[in-house]
Amino acid sequence: MSERDLYKLFSEYDGEVDLSDFTVEELTRLLGRENERDRSYKEKYFSYYDDVKSNSLKKQDW
Repeated sequence: MSERDLYKLFSEYDGEVDLSDFTVEELTRLLGRENERDRSYKEKYFSYYDDVKSNSLKKQDW
């Protein structure tokens, strides 16, 4: 878990949040959910726009 990941997680909270408010296990679980959310978004995007993955298209055709 990087410092960037922690800043991103804490930015989702409206009030003041401190690193000491969470245990290591809680942070790991919360950051794991964030990664799953990003992954599912990417999977949905590329399954919908499947022409992007096609090797037959040249870059200028995108």
